[in-house]
Amino acid sequence: MKTLSPHRILVAGVLAAILSVTLSACGSSGNGGGGSSPPAASSGGGGGGGGMTVNATEKDFSITLAKSHLPPGTYTFHVVNNGPSAHDFTINGPGVANKKTGLLSSGSSRDLTVTLTNGTYDVYCSVPGHKAAGMDTKLTVGSSGGGSSGAGSTGGGGSSSSGGSWA
Repeated sequence: MKTLSPHRILVAGVLAAILSVTLSACGSSGNGGGGSSPPAASSGGGGGGGGMTVNATEKDFSITLAKSHLPPGTYTFHVVNNGPSAHDFTINGPGVANKKTGLLSSGSSRDLTVTLTNGTYDVYCSVPGHKAAGMDTKLTVGSSGGGSSGAGSTGGGGSSSSGGSWA
C-alpha cells in the first residue's frame, strides 16, 4: 500500500478548503446549480406551499438577512456562520418566543423554520456578549413600516451573501 507524502496531504487539504469556500459562495447564486437553496426570500406568489427560504449570514459580529421586510407567512431561514466564532440564530417577536438554531460552528449552516405574523422581530445571536457586539437586527413582517425590502444588517454592509441582486 502506497502512503501519501505530507506535501500531498497538505495540497489536498488546501484544494478541499478552496472548493468548500467556492461552493458556499456560489451555492446560492440560483444559476441552476444542482441542489442549491433559493437565492433569497422567494416572496412572489401567494399562500399555500411549504414556505419560503430567507438566507441569513452570520460573521463576527454581524447578521445579514437577504430580506428585512416580509409578508406574513412561514419562512425557513437558511443560516450560514461565516465567522471564526460559534454563533446561534435567534428570533423573538409576535407569537415567536426565542426560536433558535442552536450553536453553529464556524463554516456550518442550519435551517430554522418559523411562522411569522405582522409585527417587528428581533433577530440576534444569543451567545453572551454577541448581541451587544452588533449581532442584532430587526425584521419587519406585514404592512407595518415602510415598503423597503433591502438587506437588514448590523455592523455595516447591506449586501447579500452571494453578492448578487435580489430583483
